[in-house]
Amino acid sequence: MDFFVKFFRSKLIGCVFLGALLVLTILGSMASAETAWYTCSVDLAGPGKTETFIALTDQAKEPAFVGKWFLLPVDRAQEMLAVALTAINSDKKVVAVVDPDSVAYPEISDLYLQAR
Repeated sequence: MDFFVKFFRSKLIGCVFLGALLVLTILGSMASAETAWYTCSVDLAGPGKTETFIALTDQAKEPAFVGKWFLLPVDRAQEMLAVALTAINSDKKVVAVVDPDSVAYPEISDLYLQAR
């Protein structure tokens, strides 16, 4: 009888461990995307009434977003708008640092003109 108790107890502990691991894996995969670097084409750019927006399309093989509107931070909107307009005029890409899934109009934290 003692053998069966030890046997089933070890199996129960293993099952609990695997169950906990499965739950953590599922929760980890459900977490929203975090801020990342995206190489993008600039579709549209310009000031709104009170805020400045640009529409970007991710250039990855499987784009994370297409024609998505992003908000520029008020304290750097002028500089970022200049980068976006330069990209449009020179047919270059930009690299944006953003979490595209955070809100309806995510704010870009950094925006760089790509050299090539």
